[in-house]
Amino acid sequence: MRISFFKGLAKIAGIVLAFAATISLSACSGDNGSDGINGADGKDGKNGKDAKEVNVDSLASAIRDEITGTLWDSLYAEPYVDTVYKILFDNAFSDAWMDSVREALIDSLKEADFDSMYAKLYDSVYADIYSQAAIRTLNAWTWSVKKDIYGAFANQYPLMYKDYINSKGEMLPVPVSITVKNTCENRTSFSEPEIPCRWKKITVKSWIDGFTDTASVTDFVNPDTTRIFAPSLKFNNKALAALTAPEQVQIQIRAYALENDHEILFYSSSEPSTIHPMQINGAEYVNVQNRSLWSAVWVTPNMDSITAIHKELEAKLPNGSVKAYQLYDGDESMTESSARLVKAVYEVLSAKGINYVNNTDAGSPGQKIKYPIEVLRTKQANCIEGTNLFASILESLGMHTVIVNIPGHAFLGWSTNEEDSNYNFLETTMAWGSKPSTFAAAYEKGMSTFTNEQEEDHFTDGSSEIILIENARAFGIRPNDIP
Repeated sequence: MRISFFKGLAKIAGIVLAFAATISLSACSGDNGSDGINGADGKDGKNGKDAKEVNVDSLASAIRDEITGTLWDSLYAEPYVDTVYKILFDNAFSDAWMDSVREALIDSLKEADFDSMYAKLYDSVYADIYSQAAIRTLNAWTWSVKKDIYGAFANQYPLMYKDYINSKGEMLPVPVSITVKNTCENRTSFSEPEIPCRWKKITVKSWIDGFTDTASVTDFVNPDTTRIFAPSLKFNNKALAALTAPEQVQIQIRAYALENDHEILFYSSSEPSTIHPMQINGAEYVNVQNRSLWSAVWVTPNMDSITAIHKELEAKLPNGSVKAYQLYDGDESMTESSARLVKAVYEVLSAKGINYVNNTDAGSPGQKIKYPIEVLRTKQANCIEGTNLFASILESLGMHTVIVNIPGHAFLGWSTNEEDSNYNFLETTMAWGSKPSTFAAAYEKGMSTFTNEQEEDHFTDGSSEIILIENARAFGIRPNDIP
């Protein structure tokens, strides 16, 4: 840097001296005459010939060009500029006629953005001197990539796959991760100087264009150590909700070494994946955290139509009061009052004209499941979709709700009392069609189906299961937001 600076200074001095020589030869044109500086009228002392004027603009332009061309990139900060001109003008020429040129040049340079000039200079030097040395001991490779990302769970993958270990006992973060290795084997030959082996500060960034923000994670990697970096991608809900078919995407990954507040790229990758619509029940790995609870993302007590439904319930309950686990006037037990509330929900929904669509694969991995708000809009529901609609309304009222999954079917349950685990059950499919069944008939069917599953030990052998929505919420599983 110092050599470049003085070379530039020498070149400028050469330009100025060349101008000076030209000025001197042309101005001293008389045999015995004086130049125009000593002659007050601009003529020589004896012969009176006119001395040629100094072309100040040409001199200034030449010096400015050299400053911007050669010396500019060598300047660190503004104080150097003043030093250059002091040496150049004060020592090479008399101040009397060069002051105006000096001031004009200094003023023009002072208008430059010195902060920008310094940053450019530093970045350029930094890249040349430090970058290769900083990343010489680093290596990275993609460790895990989820080939199918399901919108229903995409923003909750960090919870779903928390501490996920594959069948080989390896940690595989979802949906993407890389491994970074910092090795001390940094010489290609013994003739090379050894670079000190030390810890490295690493930042890994990842994103999917059009679907996520840029996620990043930063950590240290000690010498002769490997570490897995897994940025947690946050998906845009609007982009996910807009998907009507699977879309091929590229997961972008970048790894940087952090040195002196600069990011030095040492790994870049683009990994293919497919994002599926939010209605698709993902074929997730079998040993995810609390696998059976994840269907609760389809139970949406915050859906847009919930307020209007509450208003309709008021017209069917004593004194227009919608309340969970409180005795209604005339009821002898909390079980009776809870059933009264569920009956009101049943009657409100059965009046919506929703048609039942039979689908024995409903709820299976890869199957489409409409959200409650979509059921209300389309007026169509299979067993799991109708059950989710009922469960969403009951949860919004504060009821402890369960979904019962049996082979090829699903139905609803609720806790009869806030303090115990006694449940009653309802066959929700009987609420649909042009001639829906009575609540009493749907209640009887739900109770008998549950009793039969219990007697067959299906809940014990795992062929049937009871999903408590409140347990899902306690675990951290949130309802999806579908506009």
